[in-house]
Amino acid sequence: MAEQRKLKTLSGAIMCTLGLMIFAFFIHYKFPVRLISFVALFLSGFIISKNLKSASELRYITGESVSARNLMVLIATGVLMGIVLSVWYRRHLDIGLFPKSIHFFAFTAALIGSVEELVFRGFLQEYTKKISGSFSVLFSASAHTGYKCCLFLSPFSEVNIDIGFLAFFTFIFGIVFGTVRYLSGSLWPALTAHALFDILVYAEISSAPWWVW
Repeated sequence: MAEQRKLKTLSGAIMCTLGLMIFAFFIHYKFPVRLISFVALFLSGFIISKNLKSASELRYITGESVSARNLMVLIATGVLMGIVLSVWYRRHLDIGLFPKSIHFFAFTAALIGSVEELVFRGFLQEYTKKISGSFSVLFSASAHTGYKCCLFLSPFSEVNIDIGFLAFFTFIFGIVFGTVRYLSGSLWPALTAHALFDILVYAEISSAPWWVW
């Protein structure tokens, strides 16, 4: 019986992930092909909503409630992670380690990153934890990597991006964030780090790039 539950969990997680990957790949196509992306997103959304039947179950995504003191420690951990990862990534891009200005789009990017954390480290990792803790970290990191690669493998991509590095960076990013999420029992460190990372990386971009649908 336990094995059947694990198989059902794995099937649901894979279906949700495939839906997100298909959405990412087809979202920049023109209609009617673009409809494929919305159908896939609806499927993923249905799987998520089916497992979140009440507002109180949002803790399933964010983790259990913590004291104000512990929350500050978790957020501070996320801030440190976000700064370290953004400096590493900006160095890879051969731009200044810290931005000289911040445009409004950076905050939109932070919102997108926060939603990704809610889905991948929030729902998918907690959902697959029924199988095992280590598997949930690996699965959520792999799912996030697949989503990112599908987005930038789109034939409408306007940049010549190093997909290999993107996959490596996103996967390592996911392992670190997922491990911290698993050990702390809270999504706050990963969510804070991802939001701050996006602000610092996209700070100097004045308008939304092509991948923002």
